[in-house]
Amino acid sequence: MNRYRITLTRDGQRFGILDREQYDYCSLRDEDGKVYPLEWRTRPMAEAWLQRCYRTWQTWEGNGQGQPPAGWRPLPAKGATSPFTFRD
Repeated sequence: MNRYRITLTRDGQRFGILDREQYDYCSLRDEDGKVYPLEWRTRPMAEAWLQRCYRTWQTWEGNGQGQPPAGWRPLPAKGATSPFTFRD
């Protein structure tokens, strides 16, 4: 099972990236420490953000600039041409 999954948010209005390990939606913290969940109007927009996260984490692993989350790598789909085409 993949750690991250695109799902509808709790109110069913937008899409978010659910972290199955923490069982909460991915979010960002502002300068004052307030946490804002990341939400998108469409599934492709959320997918694009998650794909960017995967590319960033892969770069961090290669050059040691950051620490990606444990278990971040998606499971590849059968016959996928991209390493980030994944199955749930």
